[in-house]
Amino acid sequence: MKLVNNKLKCGITLIVFFLLLNSFVFQGLGDNGSIIKNSDYEYSYEFLDLKYIYNITENLSNIIFTEYNESAGEIAKGRAFGTKGEHKAAQILYDNFTALGLYTYYEQINNTEQYPELTHELEISDYFVKIDEKEIESYIAPVWFETSENDYSLNYTYNYSNLKVIKPKINPIIYLLKQKIKGTLEPFVIILKDRAFYPHNPLGNISFLNNFKFKFYVIRQLQCAIPILYSMLWENYLDYFKGLILYDFFNEDVYDMNLLKYANCVPFIYINKSCGKEILENIDNTRIDFKLSQQLNTSVISYNVIGQINGTYENKTVIVDCLYDSWWCQGTADSAIGMSMVVAIAKYFKENNITPKYTIKFIGFSGEEAGLRGAKYYASSHLDEDIVYMIDLNQLGFNQTDPKLVLNIIGNDGEFLDEIENVCKDSNYANRVDSSIGLDHILIKKGIPIPSNPMPFADTHPDCKVLCFLKDNGWTLHHRDGLNHTEGDVLKYFDPEDVNVTGEIILNVVKYLTTDF
Repeated sequence: MKLVNNKLKCGITLIVFFLLLNSFVFQGLGDNGSIIKNSDYEYSYEFLDLKYIYNITENLSNIIFTEYNESAGEIAKGRAFGTKGEHKAAQILYDNFTALGLYTYYEQINNTEQYPELTHELEISDYFVKIDEKEIESYIAPVWFETSENDYSLNYTYNYSNLKVIKPKINPIIYLLKQKIKGTLEPFVIILKDRAFYPHNPLGNISFLNNFKFKFYVIRQLQCAIPILYSMLWENYLDYFKGLILYDFFNEDVYDMNLLKYANCVPFIYINKSCGKEILENIDNTRIDFKLSQQLNTSVISYNVIGQINGTYENKTVIVDCLYDSWWCQGTADSAIGMSMVVAIAKYFKENNITPKYTIKFIGFSGEEAGLRGAKYYASSHLDEDIVYMIDLNQLGFNQTDPKLVLNIIGNDGEFLDEIENVCKDSNYANRVDSSIGLDHILIKKGIPIPSNPMPFADTHPDCKVLCFLKDNGWTLHHRDGLNHTEGDVLKYFDPEDVNVTGEIILNVVKYLTTDF
């Protein structure tokens, strides 16, 4: 790993931010392409097998309980990239695809010329966080920078006791000068609100800004920018600055697990709102201990899982996919439900003896949360494959009523998106799903959305028409875990009503694109 200096990191961060803004500004808000071509599609009200979807979702969600022995000190990492939890999930998918009679195979992730570090991952072997010597539930994001604090090595153990907690202004100079003058300067951690995915931003109430693109490409990037900015500005003071605590200020019992990879020069410590309030109520007398042992693994083993139905035109492919990995949680909505729906669509095709026009590959992509590892490998190692369509399922089928969410159908081609909008027009989604506002069709010509599995295909397969199904509008439990993995992104928010209608819509789209209706 190269040592990245402050100016370069700052420049990279600013460049990324302005690229995000650029993608928002110049792609436009309402350009949906040409006039609808197909006006005679007969919408079919056929459900996928709901019990089948629930059973697979339950098996994937419960991996965090069944595959780890936390009572013996093992860290329960859920279905995280390259873990035994992810391997168990791959086996579950493989067994279900095989039982359906699909041609099924694993595809191991390897480094490619375009992506030479796909098998590299910083792994956490030990960690804890204590408030006044009492251990609490938490997550610590590892540090991807070689700094003076970690002896310029990513293989390092951060271990601190009796750290002061401060809530300073963003500029470190004033605080440090005051403490030096008073003779009270000592090692500390900074505490901030974690605003990631906070849905009630006042800018979102302005009508022309109340849309997916502004919320995703602007608001959410700004929400993540504050801790990154602190990390950069305070980086020159690592003799004292030892970590940054982010507490979830809009959920009581859960903590976040956003990995701000390549952005944090110190460990980012995620805790829940209750623990954050406890610290703030007695901040002058509170002391923090924490430990983080991390090692760089350059040979992570992980797999894409593929179930295939050959079509009439075997040399043309349609991919129906979802991520099957997760954070250190149940990962029910992100995205055990979507992955289970992919398998259920395959089940529908097999049980109805449908031979599609094109070969359909039902794919569970690994390592999406670790940076689209499985999708990057597939896109860069299948350069000659004629992929006609890619239908990506992301976070779907869960219940949230405050605020209600939107089922976004995101496409990379205006005319194509118009066709799909016509296919879905009779679904009556808004009136059939209580936890959602309705459907929204969104054109994003490249990068659908950031980040999701279709992204790597934009460069490698530019002629591929892509759809991404994503339920969003400010999902308050995004990447959350808590109360011994029973709160956050968990199975109890599985919404049968939403799964039925969303599955019906996606099934109609897949049938429309792959069969002669």
